[in-house]
Amino acid sequence: MKPYLLTFIGGKLTSSTISWNPKYHCTDEATFSNVHWWYNWKHSPDRMHLQHHCPTANVRAGFVPMINPKNFNRDLNISSNAQYLLGFNEPDHHKQSNLTVAQAVGMWKEVEKKAAGKILVSPAVTNLNWLQQFLHQCHNCRIDHVAVHAYRCDAHQLMAYLKDAWNRFHKPIWLTEFACPHTTSVNEQLRFMKDALPLLEAAPYVFRYSWFTSRFIHHNEGTWVDASASLMKENSAELSLLGHYYNNFM
Repeated sequence: MKPYLLTFIGGKLTSSTISWNPKYHCTDEATFSNVHWWYNWKHSPDRMHLQHHCPTANVRAGFVPMINPKNFNRDLNISSNAQYLLGFNEPDHHKQSNLTVAQAVGMWKEVEKKAAGKILVSPAVTNLNWLQQFLHQCHNCRIDHVAVHAYRCDAHQLMAYLKDAWNRFHKPIWLTEFACPHTTSVNEQLRFMKDALPLLEAAPYVFRYSWFTSRFIHHNEGTWVDASASLMKENSAELSLLGHYYNNFM
């Protein structure tokens, strides 16, 4: 669902995904002055920063690592300072982690080892049935919070989906990807964002949320989400109209 993303910057405490793409600037994370956490689908931002020759001494605080099932058996250097660890990204999608429930269950004990001393978040899914089966089959597994993705253009439909997740799992919810799909309209994205953010902040069962995405460069190419959702301008290190609203919401 996201071939060229760099970073998510999130909310509640507000966050965004910092997505990698050729237009990435080393200052992208720092530009979000009022965002409190971020992630990039990786266990660290090192590769992204090295590829763009960014200074490595001042990685922005609030980074949340994520486990990639394709290399989770390696000795990943998960920072001891990380408070949280995110599980696999979209195992229910063949273009992402692409795992059966049984495969994910078989890996989870190793994930738990990497999460020692941290709050462990479930695999992030769009299909709540996949996650329900995972929680049912993963006997004696530690899953502290759950992560979901939701692409809607109606804030009340979004909240109904999240309430369904809460009713099923009764664990704090991370909405780690959300935006309005199938539109090229910045105004429609902004309308949805203005409707959704207050509801997300008010919902006691939503622990964190993260817009999709910081920087996106696809324009009306039949993509699920296009550049209308980008929080940054395409060819500069400046926030877009959407990014200004998101960054200054809280």
